[in-house]
Amino acid sequence: MGDLARTLVLCGLLSGTQPITLMGLLLVMGGVTPRANGVAFVSGAFVVQAGLLIGASALFGGVVSPGSDAGRSFVAVRIVIGVALVGFGLLLRRPPGKPIPEIPHALERLRDLGPRQSFVAGVVVADYQGPVIASFALASSSVAFGGRLAGLGLYALVATGLPLGLMLWTTRSEHARARVTTATTWVMH
Repeated sequence: MGDLARTLVLCGLLSGTQPITLMGLLLVMGGVTPRANGVAFVSGAFVVQAGLLIGASALFGGVVSPGSDAGRSFVAVRIVIGVALVGFGLLLRRPPGKPIPEIPHALERLRDLGPRQSFVAGVVVADYQGPVIASFALASSSVAFGGRLAGLGLYALVATGLPLGLMLWTTRSEHARARVTTATTWVMH
């Protein structure tokens, strides 16, 4: 369970700290009801991530032995996905065009949404790489159903807890909101 827990925590960190997801969260919180929009956005992302993990656990959980060819291929796929993500990120790293937009064009439509639209935005903007990699880890683990359920809870705690913590921190404190705005501006420029 130790290797599985480490993998799920890392995948949760990957999902919970995605810049596009965090920036989307901050944008939907700029509407009339920031807390309701933030909770709806994080809930939408949680539904997608939990759905992927539950689906993979239900289909493949306990079926794939870690020592089998399929189990080893799942590990190989996780490694290839990780290397591809790092390579793709390095390939796409370039300075923004002139003039530098205040909000990325991909996130422009997230302004002034209500809670329902924020939920849908959370589903669309949710991180999919983290749960897919975590589902491979769950599928090729030898833990029983209870262990897979605990793994899902661990992943959700990290992947959803980080954006939820950011949302609660910024909605309760004007000083915190100013610090997040400063950090976002620094990232964008």
